[in-house]
Amino acid sequence: MTNAKLSIFQGANLLLSALLGSSILIIPALAATEAGIYSLLGWVLIILVMVPIVITFTGLGREYPHEGGTAHYVRHAFGLAASKSVAWLYLAIAPIGPPVVFITGASYLSQLIGRPEISLLSLELVILLLITVMNFARLKTSARFQSLVSWSLIITILLVTLLSLTQATPTLDVVESRPFTITQLGASIAIMFWSFVGIEAICHVANEFKNPNKDFPKAVALGVGAAACLYICVSYAVVTHNAYGDEASNLNSVTYLAEIGLGPLGQKLVALLGFLGCFSAVNLYVMSFVRMLYSLYEAHGDQHLFRKKSASGTAVVSLLLISMSIAVVLILRDRLDLSFEVLLSLANAMFVLIYLAASVSGLCLLKGLSRIAAGLASLFCLAILFNTGSSGLIATSMLGVLFIMFHLSKKQRRLSLESRD
Repeated sequence: MTNAKLSIFQGANLLLSALLGSSILIIPALAATEAGIYSLLGWVLIILVMVPIVITFTGLGREYPHEGGTAHYVRHAFGLAASKSVAWLYLAIAPIGPPVVFITGASYLSQLIGRPEISLLSLELVILLLITVMNFARLKTSARFQSLVSWSLIITILLVTLLSLTQATPTLDVVESRPFTITQLGASIAIMFWSFVGIEAICHVANEFKNPNKDFPKAVALGVGAAACLYICVSYAVVTHNAYGDEASNLNSVTYLAEIGLGPLGQKLVALLGFLGCFSAVNLYVMSFVRMLYSLYEAHGDQHLFRKKSASGTAVVSLLLISMSIAVVLILRDRLDLSFEVLLSLANAMFVLIYLAASVSGLCLLKGLSRIAAGLASLFCLAILFNTGSSGLIATSMLGVLFIMFHLSKKQRRLSLESRD
């Protein structure tokens, strides 16, 4: 019996689900907040930027297949200290990145239940508790359910977006008066990068296609093209109806379009699908970060605190630590009245830095066209990192501190061994 192989459509479906996720609900409005109608140009540019990044990850995944991903590539290119630094930088996203999705999901849940007296923080913590319990019991949302929710959300968003453009008087003339600046466009593109986090996942299954050399590029072109069309369509509607600007508008931009297009029923439908989409996405986030923390202590054996499992096979301490860190960030964000965009900006900058590390590694490890693509990807990631502003500086400083720590630790171990000899 032969193993099942991916078709072009199945590969494109995997990529499309990874690219859209919960990002389609918030990123168009956030990008428009930075650059207005010129954010539409930003979507075209970010699609072009992602092409060499995809080629780079494809080459790395083919030449250095490993579940460790970027940290594994960095180890081959720059050594163990750099690899550990990147791995821990990725893990540091755990308390910062998922809260963005928790906040978005809670916003949609609030609209769904229609109880404004219940605070968003309460809803966020309830969702976190459910996710933690599910992971503790090792209950997983099925791939079929996730695919159903994803495609239902995609189709519904496309429908309400198109209907909203036909059933209301647009305000595009007001937005067009906004002056164009490279700085605002750059900031908009930096935010858009969040939409493409996870694009490396499809590269890890490049060899699973029936005809990898022909089918994989077609699947990527189809998936990225479909995602680009949907993002541009939603962005145009968001800009047209001025459904952006402050945190409330950004979080509720798609439900606002749904209410214009289909009325209150459409708003409730998008709220339901949006909540389910965020719930599924954040469940995967928590699972992946728990596995990352668990794997980082593989060399210490299964008796290490972070590797001890319950009867159900759950790494209990790792799960509780990840969940508690997310809860602390959610509570601090509420108490300090921080915008969720602050969290997203920092997490996004950290992801850009990780992609930059992978691209520079590809420049060292790959050959031919893949190496040229890695060079372009490095330049593009560096430009995007620059446009993340203070968040990029913080992320870079974190990586630098981690590298110094692991480098000194390695040096100290070497000196200790030499002294014993």
